[in-house]
Amino acid sequence: MGQRFCGKYIVIIGLDIGGANIKLASENGDAYSFPFPLWKKPLELRSALWDALAKFPSSTAIAVVMTGEMADCFMDRGDGVKHIATECIGAAHNLGIEHCFFYGTDGRFRRKLELESDVDQLASANWHALATYVARFVQPDGLLIDIGSTTTDIIPIVGAKVATNARSDYERLREGSLVYVGCSRTPVCALCQTLPFRGNRIPVMKEVFATIDDARLVLGLTPEEPDDRNTADNTPRMIANSVNRLGRMIGLDHRHVTLEDASQIALTVLAAARRIIENSIEKLQRADSAKNFVLSGHGHDLHSVVDSLSAKSVISLRDHLGEDISRAAPSFAVAKLLREIS
Repeated sequence: MGQRFCGKYIVIIGLDIGGANIKLASENGDAYSFPFPLWKKPLELRSALWDALAKFPSSTAIAVVMTGEMADCFMDRGDGVKHIATECIGAAHNLGIEHCFFYGTDGRFRRKLELESDVDQLASANWHALATYVARFVQPDGLLIDIGSTTTDIIPIVGAKVATNARSDYERLREGSLVYVGCSRTPVCALCQTLPFRGNRIPVMKEVFATIDDARLVLGLTPEEPDDRNTADNTPRMIANSVNRLGRMIGLDHRHVTLEDASQIALTVLAAARRIIENSIEKLQRADSAKNFVLSGHGHDLHSVVDSLSAKSVISLRDHLGEDISRAAPSFAVAKLLREIS
């Protein structure tokens, strides 16, 4: 990296910039997360980062990981990485934060972005930062299962190191360590071909009328948020609206679908999501050590997939680090990793 810091005088903030959410965490355990639909307003990223970083007034360095470069507002990932990096540097400098580093899937930090050579390493590196932190500080042998709003990462760890040669999303999808199922944004039509309704199996409409978040809402697995309209139909995240959204998946609506009907639909949706995640876990259980599970992310109810997998040990980062830090775990991880070399 070319420079070492005196840890006595520096406070590092980890920053994880996704396509739908931005998460920050200090190495000291403070965290802040907020929704930010990057694909809708990429030109507002710098001001959003500026406001968020201002909540950590003592910070003197930021460590960045990203997945937002894949947002379809960018022509390609190179364009996305460059835009996100430029906006991060700009927001940091506006606040007088001198040091800005970017973590790559090769385990290295960059101070100066070299687009041509580094874009593929910087793209979608948050999983690698989290897995490296877990390997060094939590569990040296096992599987990290991180369930977020959009995706699930299943990362083998052996000998305190990340034990996969896959680095890109393509390579990770191919091997099964990246599963495009999350606890919030996954469309119901991507999970189920049919849904139950009063003794019948009804083919689902191939439209994003509802997401897995609606299933979790009607089952009481996630709280209602009346002010949140980040839903399939832009109506509030309320159970009554989720019943309506789930009903639309089979050509009905709230006039015909009761909460009990919607709950049966929701159970089917969650069971399908768990099966997909479980299949990838089983595929990656290459050794006995892979029966040690480290669970991360805010899809806590989907973590129940490990119950049937004969685990030797299960560590929850929510219990280990606390609710807020667990939700922003890659941010916390990348801050800790930068601390290691500072």
